[in-house]
Amino acid sequence: MDLGLKNKNAVITGASQGIGEAIAHSLADEGCNVAICARNKERLDKTVSDLQAKGVKAIGVIADLSSEAGCQLFIEEAAKKLGSIQILVNNVGGMIPGTLATMDESTWSTAINVNLMAAIYTTKHAVEHLKNNEWARILNVTGFSGTQLLPGALSTTIPNAGLIGFNKLMANELGASNITVNNICPGMINTESWGPRGEAMAKVRNTTSKELRSGFASQTMLGRWAEPSEVGDLAAFLVSQKNSYMTGTTVEICGGITRYIG
Repeated sequence: MDLGLKNKNAVITGASQGIGEAIAHSLADEGCNVAICARNKERLDKTVSDLQAKGVKAIGVIADLSSEAGCQLFIEEAAKKLGSIQILVNNVGGMIPGTLATMDESTWSTAINVNLMAAIYTTKHAVEHLKNNEWARILNVTGFSGTQLLPGALSTTIPNAGLIGFNKLMANELGASNITVNNICPGMINTESWGPRGEAMAKVRNTTSKELRSGFASQTMLGRWAEPSEVGDLAAFLVSQKNSYMTGTTVEICGGITRYIG
C-alpha cells in the first residue's frame, strides 16, 4: 500500500535508537524525509547515515528536549534544513523506576519535563509549520502505563496519562486546520533501553530482570514482546494520508496486555 508519504518531511524526537529509530526507518522506507534529534552525537550520526542509505533526506540535530529552548531549537533547525514540516512524532521519553517514597524532586522534574513537557513544547513550536500544509499529522508516543496500572512506573504513568489528555485537546484545537493528532501506546517492546530499565524495575519489584520480562510476556495475549519495527510500521500508517479520519485517538500496540473493555 502506498501511504502517500513520499517526499513528505517528518520530525521525530529522541530517534537515534529504540522506537523512535524504528519509526524513522518505517517512514524512510515510504520515501519520507526525516529529521531526528538526540543528545549522543555518535549514535545520532550512525542513525542518520543508515536513514540516508534508504535514499531519503535525513538530518540529525543535537538537542536536549528537557527544556523549551531545546525543543524550539530542534524544530527550527529541522524546518530550516528540511524546508517544511508535515509530520511531527513526539517520541522522546523513558521510565525512571521508583516509588513515591524513593522519587525525589529532581527525579520528578526530569520525568515530567522529558516525558510530558517535551511533547508539549515541541508541538507548540511545530504547529505553525504544520499549518502551512494542506494536511499534517502529529503522533504522540506514550505507553500502556498511561492507560492501566503498572506498579513501579510512576515516572511514566503520570506524564503518559497527561499526554493522552493533551493529545485529545490538540486534536480538537487543530482539526479545523486538517491536522490530525493521535497517540500510539506501545506495550513491551524489545528495545536496548529496556536492559537497564528492566534491571531497575525488577529491583523495585524484588525480582530479576529475566523473571520480569517473562512475566510481562505471559501477560500478553500473544505471549511475547514486540519488535520496534512493528511499532514503526503502525506509526507510519497513523501519520500517513491513508489515515485521514482518525484523530484524538489512542491506539494500543501491546499484544493484548491490557484487558479492560471500553
